[in-house]
Amino acid sequence: MNEWNIFSTHKIDIPTELFETFKTKPAQAFKKNQIIYRQGEIAKSFCYLKSGQVQIFVNSSDGLEKIFTTYKKETIFGEASFFDGFPRMSSAKTLLDSDIIMIDKADIMLYFQKKPFLALNLIELLSQKVRMLSNEIDNISFLSAEKRIAQYLFNINLDTNCSIACTHEDIGKAVGVSRVTVSRVFIKFSKYGWIDTKYKKIVILDKDALLKFIET
Repeated sequence: MNEWNIFSTHKIDIPTELFETFKTKPAQAFKKNQIIYRQGEIAKSFCYLKSGQVQIFVNSSDGLEKIFTTYKKETIFGEASFFDGFPRMSSAKTLLDSDIIMIDKADIMLYFQKKPFLALNLIELLSQKVRMLSNEIDNISFLSAEKRIAQYLFNINLDTNCSIACTHEDIGKAVGVSRVTVSRVFIKFSKYGWIDTKYKKIVILDKDALLKFIET
């Protein structure tokens, strides 16, 4: 199956009040690789990822799968179709065992009646997501392969301790380049002393140098 990731893994911080409100509802347990919702379904709720990891993807008419993004804990997803009323444009599945809270219209109305300012918190959160995804589309459109790879390593490393568990093929799918291109770029980055490559693991040695390279 041919696939590649349009967006890098990312997380937007949820405003504290919104975060605490969502947590009051019981979570549903999903096993690893379990489908949460499917492309084309009518959205009766959106999701708050309490723990675990979720991948968003689409299937084309010719059978290809394209990965949009990966969400980590304490983020919301699936909200676009919930609010606009149209069928879902993508599917979601878990990459790890996950606890997910489903937020429906009754929940939203109750939250907003009790705390009207939560509506502004949610609008702010959604606006941040739109802006971030727009920036990532720009990156894909205009950044070179080397800078897209550097950007991916930098973004992923925000939530890790300088070590990323993945293969060259995984990163190629994440930024839309071939495995061979990733290997070639990693050889260069290793010579510069920015990274060290191990079996299915990338160790970031000089994060500041990666950032400087991205910004030049």
